[in-house]
Parts: sequence; structure tokens; C-alpha cells
Amino acid sequence: MTFRTGAPTAPLYQALQWVGARLGRMDSYGWRDLQRVPTPHDFDAAMMEAHDNGITPIFLLEYEGSYQTLDPPQPIGSYDDWFRAGAEYARRFRPNGEWGHEHGIKDFGATIYSMTNEPDVQNTIPKKDYHDALEGFADGIHSVDPALKAVPAGFAACNIDGDATLRGYGPAIADLLESGKLDGIDLHTYYNDRWFPLTEGRQFSAQSCFDRIKAALGLKRDINFYATEFNIARSEGWSDEKLAASLFLTAIWDNLGIVGADGRPAMVFAFPWALPDTPEVDGPAYAMAVSDDPWRPEERAKVLKRVLDLAGDMTIVSSDPYGTGTMHLKGADGDLFVWHNRQGWTNLTDGRWPISLPEGARKVELWGWDGLRSIHDVSGDSFVFEALPAGETYMALVTR
Repeated sequence: MTFRTGAPTAPLYQALQWVGARLGRMDSYGWRDLQRVPTPHDFDAAMMEAHDNGITPIFLLEYEGSYQTLDPPQPIGSYDDWFRAGAEYARRFRPNGEWGHEHGIKDFGATIYSMTNEPDVQNTIPKKDYHDALEGFADGIHSVDPALKAVPAGFAACNIDGDATLRGYGPAIADLLESGKLDGIDLHTYYNDRWFPLTEGRQFSAQSCFDRIKAALGLKRDINFYATEFNIARSEGWSDEKLAASLFLTAIWDNLGIVGADGRPAMVFAFPWALPDTPEVDGPAYAMAVSDDPWRPEERAKVLKRVLDLAGDMTIVSSDPYGTGTMHLKGADGDLFVWHNRQGWTNLTDGRWPISLPEGARKVELWGWDGLRSIHDVSGDSFVFEALPAGETYMALVTR
């Protein structure tokens, strides 16, 4: 969920509150002046609006590669330019930072900061300049508080054309990922029936790109996974709204279920694009609203709400994207199990889905993309769903 400073925000916050989101990417192109001097106070009003609406921001300071061709040119800037920006924004907007003290607001603020969205799409920023700017940004943030996280804003080349080097930007920052100056990598995944068809197997997954990028970069440290954009393209063979919603459930759990090289969950957050937008604003492929005044959800937005209603307060315990295609989450009142019963996403056969029940389990609810499918009374330590139709992702909520 991305909100841009200066853009209309009422539909966005309606959408975020309706689905039950708690985080959002705050995206700005106007965060410094033409002399590359940061202007953090320009974020003050947007920060207050986010606070009042219960949304914690993830900061994104944008830099377009096309800026280098302006008259006069606006280069990305030096290590020192970005160190200053990182330090000033972190000092002002971290929890209990300057902004919080000025407004008497405690324990609210940004802990994750990113810069320069999708540099691999235009592929115009010199790789060394990008590296040095990103290193300065991370060092500036960490000079204020080493616990804050710096992340390169999203990459798209693996999704677009299978380039695991991210058109050279990945190897350019591999040392920053290896050293821990960058907490992880942000991948944008737009599933498409022709170009990235998840229906053909998990080779068309966020997990696959994450793995191939780490291998291409030669990373030994187990980095974290971020996703500030993903969606199902409602185009050509996937134009039907209900089909797109079914596929979107798989896409959600593909991103949420990312694991690292050690097999443990590695996902920090995953945001879809574009929750508040109508087809008139963002085109028919990705828009997740049917109207914006008032905001009303399209089927994919309903699926997102369903997931957050079921799992928003849960913790991912395990994920097995390479074998069974299943996940396990735990919460205060129950457990949630997820199964990708799609071709190439699971080695379970015949629609049989065995679940190990937690102690005291009394009921299992089977959920699909369109809602509750069935309810079963259970006892003992296991339960098996029989003959579930293929071509879907399922969720099973177990309560005590």
C-alpha cells in the first residue's frame, strides 16, 4: 500500500482501514531541494495524517533516473548528500524522534527507510553512483540509530525479464547486503498470464526470484525479504475478476511465505499495488477499487481483507515453498494453515491435505479466495482434507 505525499489521501486511508492494514509506504519525489538539501519538514503533515489514521509509514525517498537528463541535470548525488538525507529523516521521523517530541507523540514513527524505486527499469543511474548513494543513505540512518533498517527500494527486472542481476544493480550493492548495511531486498512481482504465469509453477514466484537473485549476487548472509509492490494483472487470459481474485490469494501467500537459505521465514512485509486506485486512475490491470468516492473494493481487495482478518495478528511459524507448498501460522486464539494446491507448487497429491492439529483443537474452517467453504469438528492430533480441487490456494483456520 503506497501513499504519495501531495496526492489525495481520503480514498487511500478508507482502503487501508477497510482491509485492516497497519503499514504503508510513504512515497515522495519532493524530499529535497535543487541543491540536494533535504526538506524533512515537508513530511510533517503527512506524518500526522498517517498517525491519526493508525498507519505506520515506510519511508521512500524517490529519485528518477530521468532526472539526469533535466536542464539543468539533477544527478543522484554523492555519499555525503545521501548520508545527510538519511540522518535527517531518521532523526526527525524515527519513533520518539524530533517530530514525535514536538507533537507529544510517543512510540510512533518510521523504522524502515528506502530510496530510489525501481532503478533497474530505466537503468540510467550509474551503478557506482547508486552504490555510493545507497551506502551513504544507510550509514546516515544508522548514525542516528543502528536498529533502524535501510532497504533499497523495489527492483523489478527479475519479474520483467528474468534478470537475476537486476540489470547490474544487484551486484553493485552486494557488499552492502553482505555487510548488513542493507537489511534485505525489495522485490516487485506482477504476475501476468503471458510473462509471469504463476499457474505454470513456482518458477514464476517471488520466492524463485529471491533465490536466484541471492545466488547471482553470491550472498552468504541470509538477508530479509520486502515487497512494496505485487499484484495479479487482470489482462488477456486473467481478465475475469473472480479468476484474478483466486490467483491473488496465491500471490499474497507467495510473498508472505518467503523463506531464507536456512528455511526460516524471511518476509518483513508485503504490500500490494494499487489498493486505493480505480481503473480510471491506474488502468484496469492492477486497480483494486471499483470507486473512490466513497472507496469501494474490487474482488482482490476483498481477498486481502480476508487474509488480514484471518492472519493479521498471527506469526509465521514455518513455510515450505519447495515441497508441500504449505505454511503454518500461530495466533493467540488459533492456528492458520495455508496450502498452494496448484500445479508445480506442491508435491502433495490427490487433493489430500493433512494438518497436524495443535493441542486442544476443536474446529477447523476451510477458507478459499471467496470466503468460508466448510466447517469441521475435530479432535486428536491430525485432520485430513480429502479431494480438494486443484488450482487454488486454501486456508484452514484451527480454533480451540
